[in-house]
Amino acid sequence: AGSSPALFGDLLFLLCYHEPRSYLLALDKQTGKERWKVDRGKDVRSYSTPVVFAGPRGDELVVNSSERLEAYDPRTGELLWHAGGPHRFAIPVPTFDGAVLYASRGYRSGPYMAIRPGGRGDVSASHVQWSVATGAPYVSSLLYYEGLVYMASDVGVVTCVDARTGEKAWQERIPGIFSASPVAAEGRIYLLSETGDAIVLRAGREPRVLTRSPLGFRMVASPALSGGQVFIRTDEHLVSIGRGGDR
Repeated sequence: AGSSPALFGDLLFLLCYHEPRSYLLALDKQTGKERWKVDRGKDVRSYSTPVVFAGPRGDELVVNSSERLEAYDPRTGELLWHAGGPHRFAIPVPTFDGAVLYASRGYRSGPYMAIRPGGRGDVSASHVQWSVATGAPYVSSLLYYEGLVYMASDVGVVTCVDARTGEKAWQERIPGIFSASPVAAEGRIYLLSETGDAIVLRAGREPRVLTRSPLGFRMVASPALSGGQVFIRTDEHLVSIGRGGDR
């Protein structure tokens, strides 16, 4: 429960990390036939979604799990590398800037880190560019945008760090419960709160709230951006907000 299917080429990935049996499965997207399967034993959990990044030595299927952060060859299921130690309830999905991936381990104010892909085996000492021990969101994923990494927590704390070093650029308390992941476009960061507010920040090294709009809906799902519109799924509605106030 919690993880979404992921597509890559002619493959469909299903992450089934839960009790009493955990496994990662690749299916042929046309026929549904099994292409490969990795058994992970018992008590390995994940509510995250697997994602494929292009590494310097080939494509990597990255999984955020309660045991560790790990990458597989998406075509064969071979384990390529892993980093970090056990952490409960891995929910956030890693993000990628084209050279470095950024991952939060989830749960209550857990660690977050930057990792260079392309390693083999345990890369905790060789490919972790930086790591911060605490402060990551419980549910929502990190956002990389124009050299900065943004995160919004379920206790109403929004943080911005330098993507190269992990050093904090700013941290601001913005009232709300943020389970939806932040998204960005045209120099703005968009946040949705479970309490019904849509918040727009100016991207950059100084915190600045541009607008806070009460929409009146409970919002847990992350927004989607396309064609100048913001698509928002609430508990009961699908809402589109477009340029010029169209809705």
